[in-house]
Amino acid sequence: MMSILAITTPIYTLIATGFIALKSGYLMRDVPKALGSFVIRICMPVMIMGAVNRQGGAALNWHFMMVYGGASLVLLLGGMWVMRHFRKNSITESALYGLGMSNSNSGFMGYPIAALVVGEVAFDILAWALIVENILMIPLAIALADAGAYPDERFTSAFGKALKGLYKNPIFAGLVIGLVVRFTGLPIPEVLWTVIGYFTATAPVVALFVVGATVASFPVKAISVETAMIATGKLVVHPVLVTAGMLAFPMADPSYMLGAALFAAVPMLSIFPIFGQRYGIESITATTLVFTTTLSFFTVSSLIYLMG
Repeated sequence: MMSILAITTPIYTLIATGFIALKSGYLMRDVPKALGSFVIRICMPVMIMGAVNRQGGAALNWHFMMVYGGASLVLLLGGMWVMRHFRKNSITESALYGLGMSNSNSGFMGYPIAALVVGEVAFDILAWALIVENILMIPLAIALADAGAYPDERFTSAFGKALKGLYKNPIFAGLVIGLVVRFTGLPIPEVLWTVIGYFTATAPVVALFVVGATVASFPVKAISVETAMIATGKLVVHPVLVTAGMLAFPMADPSYMLGAALFAAVPMLSIFPIFGQRYGIESITATTLVFTTTLSFFTVSSLIYLMG
């Protein structure tokens, strides 16, 4: 167990450092936003470009993406149905809560944790998970939420708008550039690989710090039934479904299953409360982010222990 804590404790210490730095007033409140932009707009595109061109790695692994995406999609729709029919939430609220259960903070938390457990494989998984999340999960959930919030908005048009916005997404841009380089056979100079290595080493530290500072910037309300259900779906049901999918459709390298489970086991996107603000439910989404991030220290540590 001590070896597991040796993995998770430094990760959550970085998160706690960001939390304390902002909560104490040591850092101004606009600092996390700037650092987060650096990770998302600079580090992540570079890392994805490197991931799809890594020697010995696959540019796109459709097997992995279909299993991981399928499990996430089942949870999104299933979580939405549960929230709608058992908790009587609106379609918009249910769609956003389903997104909170099924979409991970892959770049800021999934990769740093998985890299310590499964090594280089986490680099590949990061690219594939971000493809699933940015091209399928987030556009679909936002389209469902918009269709519920705006009666005149048809789901197909809302989904189309979400997909059209991809060209503004720096992560998607990094993927496209990386695939062009890969499939055209353009050489990547050694000096550029060195730069990619610098960004890859820097991003996890900054990202984890930003997670803690982001959590500190949101007010916490009482833990509601919705918060408890979303946290359970994200931290327990999501990794269970992904693991079940990997067992049903196994991959050649078993480390992919552990890596996929770890990516699924981390909390939802740090911008989950921002999505909540869009639909007037920021108090629940902010509280859920804080609660889930705190609880994940125990659930992620337990998952690593159970999966050996």
